Amino acid sequence: MLLHLLLWPLLLLCRQARAAALPVFPSFLPPTTTALAEDLTVYPAPDTVFTQQNNTEIRSQVGATAVLHCIAHSVEENTVSWIRRRDYHLLTVGSQAYSSDERFQVRYVKQENDWQLHIRYVQVRDDGVYECQVPSHPPISLFATLRVLEATSEILGGPEKYMTMGSSLRLVCVLRDNTQPPNYVFWYHDDQMINYHSTRGVQVENSGGLSVLFLRDVGPQDSGNYTCAPSNAKISSINIHVLKGGETPRAIHSGAPSIRSTSSLLLTMLLLLWWPLTLTPALPSISGPSTCTGMPLYTDKSVIITVARRSTQR
Repeated sequence: MLLHLLLWPLLLLCRQARAAALPVFPSFLPPTTTALAEDLTVYPAPDTVFTQQNNTEIRSQVGATAVLHCIAHSVEENTVSWIRRRDYHLLTVGSQAYSSDERFQVRYVKQENDWQLHIRYVQVRDDGVYECQVPSHPPISLFATLRVLEATSEILGGPEKYMTMGSSLRLVCVLRDNTQPPNYVFWYHDDQMINYHSTRGVQVENSGGLSVLFLRDVGPQDSGNYTCAPSNAKISSINIHVLKGGETPRAIHSGAPSIRSTSSLLLTMLLLLWWPLTLTPALPSISGPSTCTGMPLYTDKSVIITVARRSTQR
C-alpha cells in the first residue's frame, strides 16, 4: 500500500511528459462560422458544344423542303431550341414544335446529335437567319441563313422561231436557279398537253435541269404557242411559225401586210372613187327658197356621206 502511494506521483509525471512530446496537428473540422458559397459552375465553350461551322448558308427553291442542321454535343434533351431571328419567333424546343405554322418541324438524329429544322414547301417569306440555341449562361447559339430562290425556265431561241414545212422542230427548255430537278416537265401546244401525243411523233427527254421537245416533219398545223411547264419552276413560252411555200417571215409577222391584202385594199379604194360618179344624190329642201349642191364626202369604204350646202336668196 505504501508502495502504491509512492509510485502514483511518478506515474502522473510520466503521462504529462509523454503528452508534451506529441506534435500538435491542425483541425480539419469546418469553422463554426458559415460563409456564402461561390458559384463554381463551369459552363461549356461554344466550340465544345457545336462541332459544325457557324454562320452557314443554305439555298432552297420555292416549294421544296429546306433542312437546317444543328449538331450539338453534351446537351440535355428538350434544351435545344430553333428561333427565327427576323421576329424572334420560337419555332421548336427539343422535339416539340411551338409554331402555328405546320410547315416547321424538328427531327433529332441521335447518331449524329443533329437537331434538324425542316421547313416544308418553302416560300419567299422564309428567307432569312435562323438560330439554334442551347440554354446556358450566357446562351450559346449557332446561326444558319436560308436563301430562298425562285426557279424559272427558259426556252432557248425565243420568243419567235420560224420553221419550213417538212423540217424537224427541237425546243430546249433550261431551268434557272433550281436546287433540285423537277418531278415532271409538261409541254403544251397552245392549250393542249403534247408529252404523250404519239400520233404527232412528239418525243420529250428530261435530264436534270433540261427538257427537250422533238417534233418531226412539221406542217402548218404545228404553228402556234409552245409552253414549257416544270413542276417546280415558272413556265416559259415560244411562238413557232411554220412557213408555207414561198412565204417569208416578213409576210406572216404581225402587222406586216401581205400581197393579197394590199391588192384587196387597192380594189376597195378604186370602187370608192368610182361609185360617187355614178350616183346623183338628191336632198330635200331644208327651208325657204334655197338651192342645194351635193358634194360627196366619203370617210369609210362602205358609207358615202353627202354634205349639203345651202344658199339663201335675199
